[in-house]
Amino acid sequence: MRPHRVLRLLGLLLRPFAGILLLPAGIDMLYGATYAAAGFAAAAGVAFLLGTLLRRFSGEIEDVGRVEALAVVSAAWMVAAVLGGVPYLLQGFGPIDSLFEAMSGFTTTGSTIFSTADFDRISRGLMFWRALTQWLGGLGIIVLFVAVLPALAVAGRQMFFAEAPGPEEEALTPRIRHTAVALWKLYIVLTLAEVALLRAFGGMDYFGAVCHAFTTLAAGGFSPHPLSLQGHTAAAQWIVIPFMFLAGASFTLQYRSLRRPSLLFRDTEFRVYACVTILAGLLMALLLAGTPGHGFGESLRHGLFQASSILTTTGYASEDFNQWQPAPLMVLCALMFLGGCAGSAGGGPKVIRLIILGKILARELVTSLHPRVVRMVRLGGRPIPPETLRQIVGFLVAYFTVFGVVTILAGILENDFKVGITGAIATLGNIGPGLGRLGPMETFGTLGPVTKLLFTLAMWIGRLEVMTVFILFQPGALRILLASPRPRR
Repeated sequence: MRPHRVLRLLGLLLRPFAGILLLPAGIDMLYGATYAAAGFAAAAGVAFLLGTLLRRFSGEIEDVGRVEALAVVSAAWMVAAVLGGVPYLLQGFGPIDSLFEAMSGFTTTGSTIFSTADFDRISRGLMFWRALTQWLGGLGIIVLFVAVLPALAVAGRQMFFAEAPGPEEEALTPRIRHTAVALWKLYIVLTLAEVALLRAFGGMDYFGAVCHAFTTLAAGGFSPHPLSLQGHTAAAQWIVIPFMFLAGASFTLQYRSLRRPSLLFRDTEFRVYACVTILAGLLMALLLAGTPGHGFGESLRHGLFQASSILTTTGYASEDFNQWQPAPLMVLCALMFLGGCAGSAGGGPKVIRLIILGKILARELVTSLHPRVVRMVRLGGRPIPPETLRQIVGFLVAYFTVFGVVTILAGILENDFKVGITGAIATLGNIGPGLGRLGPMETFGTLGPVTKLLFTLAMWIGRLEVMTVFILFQPGALRILLASPRPRR
């Protein structure tokens, strides 16, 4: 049975995941929080035992197909959230809240059930774990394990592309493991650079600098401070802005541009992404200027900060934008429906898909006037294959269908239109904060349990780029997963 192959691959992933859980346990031991450390050790033990049991399933992993790879990736993110929620559970949070917070971490959403009091009562290890889950999820759990587990072989290649966010993501090298290692090297270097700058010029201690670097480069937004970046200096906010921008840009493109910087400006998606970030930031700065507490410097800083934060789906707040006037809030809401670049840590529909959608609409306008005209959709001078166009349109239809369903259900459950709309896009787009009761200084903890589960599911679907979940529940995909393997000759 093919499920055995999927379970065996999950077992391969879970054992190193158990080792990761021991890192925050060590921090709690360092600070004398023995009980909290024991909670992480218990979660690590469960993950290791479960991984060992699953590895005993028979099934070859050398010829894993795309459907099986999608099943492994989908299950891995859910299992990671369940096991990652155990430390929260052992520190007094309810089961649903623990799952919500862990899922928000691994999917780099940044929505939180924490209240201000929770930031003071949890252990240092759990605070570090919140940041670490986002850092791992930013580049991708599977990408990490592909880099460190040679045993994944061909299965690793299939899972790498199954997890890659956005269309047309390609390998840097012929060997996919080398690609994963290269991306993680770049990711680590950028993280260390931000730690050094926040420590030297941002007024943060090492713990705060590490946690903020982890959650910035992951486009996650979990801050160890209850007021997010509002609780830190203006210098710290200026330092974070360019790193949020890099988190929302393709890491593959950044790696290639180390040798050829001109590649950045030749890339259509990057140019559009950079222009939208700058123009949206300047527009919000203009709209904020003259309002109470916003001089020229403050308006420019908050405008650029929040444009970068929301567009890249990081979700940090330099101040409580819930208190802004409607005009700049409308700009923020528009950015929530864009997202970062393909191959970045950012969530959302991705800039490249919206560019191509615009080109499809332009073609349809021309062909509606001139039916005999044959016009290819091109990007960067290259024609886009029809199957890619179909995939993009299909994704966008599925994405906004899920958004509409989650909006309606959450709005009904909470009897709050603003919670429905902004909560749906904040979780499905992996953005973090919304507006109203879900603003940057508010908490998702006040929501009902069913709404929390709905938003947890939306975070998972959004991180898997929607279509993955739809594909797995197709009858054809289920038949493939449940089919008996062909005998070897």
